[in-house]
Amino acid sequence: MDLTRYPEILRDLIDKAAEPLAAKLQVSLPDAREAAFLICEIIRRDWSGNNLYLPVGLAHDINKRDLEMYEAFTGTNHAELSKRFGITVRQVYERLAIISAAEFARRQPRLFD
Repeated sequence: MDLTRYPEILRDLIDKAAEPLAAKLQVSLPDAREAAFLICEIIRRDWSGNNLYLPVGLAHDINKRDLEMYEAFTGTNHAELSKRFGITVRQVYERLAIISAAEFARRQPRLFD
């Protein structure tokens, strides 16, 4: 597959996606590059010519981080989690309370709506 004249941003996406695809799908790197190329072709075909805005996805990262924090919580390690995740102790308490409430609601169905 000759990509010398292929758009640079899509070549970069192929390069960045190939290794994780190969690992996740347990396929060879050339097969993963081909899969990444096919995905890039869909993007190029369907969205080329548009101004694209790619969101940072901060909410996704925060949720992921908060779940990781919840899993690492031992009941008394608020200060340690604060340092580890780069937030204040108060923010640790707040996030753990939100996740705890969500986990409780998920596990314990409501009797009345």
